[in-house]
Amino acid sequence: MTTLPFLGNELLEGERVRLALPHENDIEPIALWSHDMGQQRMLRRGMVYPGTVEGMRGWMTEMLNGDKDYPFAIRAQDDDRLIGMLVIKDIFWQARHCSFFISIGDAAERGQGYGTDAVRTMLKYAFMEMNMHCVRLEVMGYNTGAIRSYEKAGFHKDGTLRAFVYRDGVYYDIETMSILRNEWEQLYNGSRTPIEKN
Repeated sequence: MTTLPFLGNELLEGERVRLALPHENDIEPIALWSHDMGQQRMLRRGMVYPGTVEGMRGWMTEMLNGDKDYPFAIRAQDDDRLIGMLVIKDIFWQARHCSFFISIGDAAERGQGYGTDAVRTMLKYAFMEMNMHCVRLEVMGYNTGAIRSYEKAGFHKDGTLRAFVYRDGVYYDIETMSILRNEWEQLYNGSRTPIEKN
């Protein structure tokens, strides 16, 4: 077998998860995940509301048929089960930057390192395939677990959108974070797997 001088399937493979094209069977569980209001309030800046299978199918179809967003199903390496979803969005090709959002669907799967691994895999794709210069994100200031996960993946805090989210009579901040390509390259140190950050 000839070894390629570039990444093949491992481009979308992490240590524990792989990113894959979402398929029809993923739509119903993803729609059901939107009924977890606690999780939705950790991820969304606006009003939350349970989604429908039909609405999710329409949203997914729009993304897959367009060229503005790139959705991925997050699947476990060991048994191919659906763990979550990740979407690369807000792509600015001229300046070579983008943002993304990620959701680990089942509460039992959260806090197990799947999200961090999925983000690291997405960064590999964004920098090595899409040729991005910077990947950005926004995270609720109260989502401390997600902030730790992003920092572990190499993101740095850029700033704060003050009093941006309203929850039960209280305004909360949103933190903006980013990682530049050269910072990502230093983390990987020329290898195809990241150097573990403490």
